[in-house]
Amino acid sequence: MKRTAPSRRRRGAMLVLIAVMLLGFMVAVAFSVDVAQMHLSRTELRTATDAAAKAAAATLSDTLDRNQAVQRGQQIAAANSVNGDPLVIPAGDFQFGRSQEQNGGRYAFTADQVPLNSVRVLGRRTADSPSGAVPLFFGNILGVSSFEPVANATATYIERDVVLVVDRSGSMAGRKFADLSNAINVFVNTLNNTPVDERVGLASYNDRASEDVQLTANLAEITAAMGAMRVGGFTSISRGMSAGQSIMLSGRSPDFVERTMVVMTDGRHNRGPEPRIVANQLAADNVTIHTITFGGNADLARMREVATIGGGNHYHADNGLQLEQIYREIALTLSTMITE
Repeated sequence: MKRTAPSRRRRGAMLVLIAVMLLGFMVAVAFSVDVAQMHLSRTELRTATDAAAKAAAATLSDTLDRNQAVQRGQQIAAANSVNGDPLVIPAGDFQFGRSQEQNGGRYAFTADQVPLNSVRVLGRRTADSPSGAVPLFFGNILGVSSFEPVANATATYIERDVVLVVDRSGSMAGRKFADLSNAINVFVNTLNNTPVDERVGLASYNDRASEDVQLTANLAEITAAMGAMRVGGFTSISRGMSAGQSIMLSGRSPDFVERTMVVMTDGRHNRGPEPRIVANQLAADNVTIHTITFGGNADLARMREVATIGGGNHYHADNGLQLEQIYREIALTLSTMITE
């Protein structure tokens, strides 16, 4: 009997091994292609969902209209492709609510909580979504024909209506009122450099109060009113706060904006109701109250109490430079932000 040569047997075994290796290589290539496609699709979905959330939140801020916010978010989503197809986001995948900063700087979203300041968007390329699942090139080889990525994005706008309440009693005459005017200019200039136009109103008081500027995005009106103001008379902080309250309540709906009042005085309340009475009314209307005392004769204890009732901060300035720094700091905390 003639035997097969060992070299031929080895060559046959090598061919089988090469065939197996080629098959494994092809499977690895197919797997790599699909994995790359999955990563790309996930990134594109994340980008499109983020863009839709930001657009919806910006529109909500501008229009205070949920339907318009959804429509704008859908337009921006469709302008972004995922695996070559426009991303279609149903209206039901837009959720409105409120985000609040937690310890550590993170924001927690609560659906349907007012005032609304956030839009959460669910971006999907799943089998039951309008855009469908992402088909894989070689999925059938691996037994998986499609990929179903999901992304969530929350965009937050913190809009505020702000009313400044300033003291124009007789004790503010001269250098003090000039320092206050400079500090208000700093406040206005700081807000003008923030991304979104906050609306600001101005009330002033001595023993009587006036509504000097209604809420406006034209902050030049604030500085103009300060320039036209005259000082003199006694001090009724509560009447000034009531005038500010009237301005605030004529502004935008509290369902869509944060409300903040900044009350400044250099003296002691000596006319009208107790300021804490008005502070409680403002707090019931969800108005945050910051207070500023200026100079050595100001009633720090009473103004601290007002700030505590209003959930805000109390600041004290001994001189004009410190007063400017305080108004700048407050303006920076009021700026509108987008968080995800």
